[in-house]
Amino acid sequence: MPDKNMMNKLFSFLVLLFFTANSFSQESETIIDTADASNAFLRIGNFKCDSAIVHLKKKDTKGGNRFYSEAIKEYKKALKMNPNSYNANYQMGIVLTKTKDYKDAILSFDKALNLDGEKSDGFRERGVAQLGMKNDSMAMKDFNKAIDKNYDDYEAYFQRAMLKLKNRKTQAALEDFTHAIESKPNYKEAYMKRGLIYFNNVKDYVLALNDFNKMIEFDPENMEAFLYRGKTNFQGGAFKNADKDLSKYIDMEPNNVDALITRGACRINLANYSGAVRDFDDAIKIEPKNVIALMNRGTAKGAMKNYTGALEDLDLAIKLKFDYSSAFVNRALVKYASHDKKGACKDLEKADALNNEKASSLLDQYCAERK
Repeated sequence: MPDKNMMNKLFSFLVLLFFTANSFSQESETIIDTADASNAFLRIGNFKCDSAIVHLKKKDTKGGNRFYSEAIKEYKKALKMNPNSYNANYQMGIVLTKTKDYKDAILSFDKALNLDGEKSDGFRERGVAQLGMKNDSMAMKDFNKAIDKNYDDYEAYFQRAMLKLKNRKTQAALEDFTHAIESKPNYKEAYMKRGLIYFNNVKDYVLALNDFNKMIEFDPENMEAFLYRGKTNFQGGAFKNADKDLSKYIDMEPNNVDALITRGACRINLANYSGAVRDFDDAIKIEPKNVIALMNRGTAKGAMKNYTGALEDLDLAIKLKFDYSSAFVNRALVKYASHDKKGACKDLEKADALNNEKASSLLDQYCAERK
């Protein structure tokens, strides 16, 4: 039974809780023991932790994050009152991970899991902290344990997938992202990551498009999804859709060279050569030696019968990249169109020597008598 001084302290503490967190009824006369008071105090700590997370990117004038430091102080007080609280130890670990104090975060998760080793979230978040320490093997063990404890822990699947992707286990990562989506069908981040694997690694543009569509459905303001949906549509030959998506992205990110070049290539395929040239102009202003932009701008100028401008761009692209077989092919076509058949055949021969797939058939078509 607490002594009189302890009861007075608790009473003052509970009065403070009433006015700050409105946790108790005015009519209640129940005496709350230390553990209950600690839990009530922890709720205030959780509130401050939530505030810290909401204000993750808000920095004070010294560059620190006072919201996290306040949350840590509250958790320390809560743990002093009740060191055997799983939630307090777990949440302390979460905040410490956010501040990149991974070593202490792991200690907090260790304490939490010693109190309750059946919680999948404890293993999962300890795994995240292990990643921060670059302990990949320990992180993998923790993610595996989290999934063993809770087959539907979509965040554990996601984290394990990211680790597998880091280790170039693409198919295994793909399977984990799929598990994450099955456990949480609106898991937009998993759709994005899986879509990128389909796009970059598997080259399955239909599946990639499905995932980017889902990402945009759940997060219509995510510009990265528009960029990759545009690139996917381009690869699939849906040039109008690609132009639309890339335009939306470029409106927000006008200096992205990759987006400008891809939209320019779309516009070449749509016979919008002047629009294509403008895109390549913008890309070259940002990166004057970008050989892809130069080669494509030369191609667009050639289609507009600006042969002089086309050859200037293609000459520069080849000067910057002497083994650029596509530039040799395109320069050959421009030379042929401007009645320089001999020069065209020489360029095709150079492209053929560089194993360009188109060069051989073009040689047969335009330069059959060369031998």
